[in-house]
Parts: sequence; C-alpha cells; structure tokens
Amino acid sequence: MGQYVDAGVHQDAGAATDFSEGPGAMRVLFVGNAGERHFGERFYSVEQKLANGFVRNGHLIHFFSDRDVARSGTIFGSSRAGRGVANRRFLQVARNFRPEFIVFAHASLIASETFAEAKRLPGGPRLAQVCVDPLFRRSNVEFLKSRARVVDATFVTTAGAVLAQFASSTNVSSYAPNPVDASIETARGFERANQAFDVFFAANAAGDRPEDARRAAPLLIARSGAASIDYRGFDGRPPVFGVEYFRRLADARMALNINSDRAERASVRAPAEELYLYNSDRISQIMGSGLLTLSFRVNQLMELFEEDKEMVFADTPEEMLETALRYKRDDAARRRVAEAGWRKSHEELNERLVARYIEEVAFRRPLSHPYIWPTKLW
Repeated sequence: MGQYVDAGVHQDAGAATDFSEGPGAMRVLFVGNAGERHFGERFYSVEQKLANGFVRNGHLIHFFSDRDVARSGTIFGSSRAGRGVANRRFLQVARNFRPEFIVFAHASLIASETFAEAKRLPGGPRLAQVCVDPLFRRSNVEFLKSRARVVDATFVTTAGAVLAQFASSTNVSSYAPNPVDASIETARGFERANQAFDVFFAANAAGDRPEDARRAAPLLIARSGAASIDYRGFDGRPPVFGVEYFRRLADARMALNINSDRAERASVRAPAEELYLYNSDRISQIMGSGLLTLSFRVNQLMELFEEDKEMVFADTPEEMLETALRYKRDDAARRRVAEAGWRKSHEELNERLVARYIEEVAFRRPLSHPYIWPTKLW
C-alpha cells in the first residue's frame, strides 16, 4: 500500500468545460439503490446525480438497483433473502449490456466475487466504488477494504491520508465531493428575502436520538427566540423527503450544514483525519439551492469555500447561533455570500465534473479540468 504518484496532469479547461471532448461514449453500468420502494421520494440521491453526470458527459447508462431487484425476487419482498437473485441478475445484465465501466455506490447485496466475475467478461470493464458514508463507522471501512480487492478506484466523500488504507497494487483511492445537479437543486434562495424562516435544518438520518450532537445548534436557535427555524428529523418532528423537502429548504434564508461526527452511540468526536472534508449530501442540496450555508470548522471546508465570502463557519453551537443572527441582521450580506457559494457549487462541484473525475481516475487518464477538490491519489 502507498501513495499513487499523481492524479494526472491538469489541463486548463477555462471558465467553461467542453464535455463533448474526451475518449468517446462508453456503456456504463451503474449499480446502487434506486429506491423504487420509496416511489420517487429520494429522487435527489447521489446515485441519481452521478448517473445524470455520466449521461450528460455523453455516456450510455444502465442503472441496476440491487436492492429493488433483490426484493422483487422473493415472495416476501426481502432484500436480504433476495441476495442470490440480485447477484445472478447483475451478471445477466453485465453479459447482455457488456459495460466498459461499472460504477457502484454501496451496492452491498452484490458480492465482491460477483463483481470480480463481471470484470472477467470480454473487454474487462473497469470498476469503481463510491462511498458517501463516514469512515468513522468501522463497518464502512471494512466494506470498502473488501471491495478494494476487485475495483480499480475507490472514491469517498472524506479526504486525506485516511484513504491510504484502501490503496493496493490495483486500486487507487481518492476524495470525491457530493455533486450539485442543476436539474435537482433548482432554487435560488439568494434572490429572495421573503422566506418564511431564517434557518432550516433536516436530520433525515439522525432519527430521534437524544444524544445526537446534531441537535444542539438547531435547538439552541429555536430556544433563543431570536431567529425562526424549521427543523426536521428529531425532537418529535418527522423527517421530510421528496419535493416537500426542497420546498421547505427553499423557504428559508439560511441552512445548517451539520454532519454526524461520531460513531453510533459514541460519546466523543471522531479523529480529525476521519472528518477531513467529510460531508453528507446535505451540503450539495443547501449550496445548490442558494441558501447561506452555516458549517462547523471541524470538517475543514474552508479549503473549498472561502469563509464569509462563499460559506460561513462556527466552532460551537453558540457561535453558530451568533453567526445566524449576524446574517439575519445583514440580509444583503446573507444574499451576497449565498450567491457566491451557489455559483461555485454549480460551476465547480456539479454532477458532470464529479462523474468525469471518477472516469479519469479509474482509467488513469490525465485530468481534463483544474478540479478544486483534493486530487491526490492513494
């Protein structure tokens, strides 16, 4: 294991990237959870955005939803019981579609051995795994290590030396940001001043656990009475999904980008190296919708977004409250910073660029764009 020399030679793409240029169209098999059982409720998933990115970059996509295929293969609708069905159907799709590139996001029901068998098909497709879950959860680390034995590239929404543990003679590991997609994040919160709430926060994955650290800042804001806040997913308030989620997001001037920073039931924060640039896809939804984004400094997002010019930061829940109140008093500044963050997100962190980066790294090609995120390979 060790550091791969470089991610590639940067070629100045200018202000606008021409996605028509490149090695040509490929058949790309995208494997992940399409969430059919949610009936359109999760249309803004990272899987959907990446699939959009590959299509918009000129490739043909076939989406294989391992969980949905597994559930359809049993009379009880159990994904666990349908694991064997999903593996057989995946290989059948791979033989029929003959992909040149297989990208999978989690896809936990497909065995590593099954992916290895697909890689032995005529043409030998490249394989890449994408993980948007935190590395301070041991189960995620072990899963990625297992898959690193058969893939050509691993992409995680955490950056830095922590990625070295997935490196091998055949697999390189890299950071990849959560993509913004203009067909999904359509709001422009910076253009408005008549939103119903000052602040929004949704902890869709947190449940109603009293010990969850993500509760502190939104509850502090709510109890202060100095700013209005719409918060969801805890404190007896159900989570919100689908178009309703984006409607509520658009009806606030600011939003809290607060991520989990500890393992389940852990009382202490994860080490700094496991938090470096980590973010859930919440960040792309907030920034892409043009809200002023308030984040904690612990994730070091200042390396991607300039403080008080594209995003605002705090070290504690108390400072986050103070920051929210400061921008509530100065709405012109709120709109200015929100617009700058929105513009950078759509121009430099969009689904086409992230998909292209994944392709270029997996095929060991020179980088075609001066990507703003860390491109060091491990």
